[in-house]
Amino acid sequence: MTAEAADSAAAPETLRQLIKTDADPRVRQRAQAVWLVEQGHSLASVGRLLEMAPYRIRIWQRRYAAEGRAGLEDRSRRGRPPALDEAACAFVQDALAQGPQAYGLPLTLWTLRDLQALLLRERGITVSVCTLHRVVHALGYRYRRPRHDLRHRQDAEAVAAAKQVLDWLEKKALLSPDDSIWSTWTTARSTLIPRWQRSGDVAGSP
Repeated sequence: MTAEAADSAAAPETLRQLIKTDADPRVRQRAQAVWLVEQGHSLASVGRLLEMAPYRIRIWQRRYAAEGRAGLEDRSRRGRPPALDEAACAFVQDALAQGPQAYGLPLTLWTLRDLQALLLRERGITVSVCTLHRVVHALGYRYRRPRHDLRHRQDAEAVAAAKQVLDWLEKKALLSPDDSIWSTWTTARSTLIPRWQRSGDVAGSP
């Protein structure tokens, strides 16, 4: 008996052993599919019985013939590549740090959709808002509600003068509690602190 004939005779017995004793349930099912086909059943009938696509059974049959049991194991999968690579993430980080006006945009605040459009314009990268949101968070940025910072609009001399007047009015009992709504801030114009802020940063700090 030739080596090829011996291998052929041993193959059904090996398959039966795999079907009965292999620890991997996927290997057991694939061995059963290959064994049934080698017993003369059609690919279609075996596919219906085991709920497998006929073309997949053909693949397992070829792999088993070439590699034995190893051919019935799952192949290692590399997984999907990241939507934004390291260079694109660095670009997003720079954009968040510099602000929209650094890129010629008439905006004061970044939104995710603005960042999405910037990536498409500057890098030709199309990415979903959900993915971009995960990337921004991974970079350490968190969304902050806009808050008003009015200190830059104050006139120090006017504030000091107004305080003196208010103190004098209080001493003379000419300023009632109902007048406490007076404010030295009434002429100030508010500006918005950027919405995307790095975790741990203090609002308004340079």
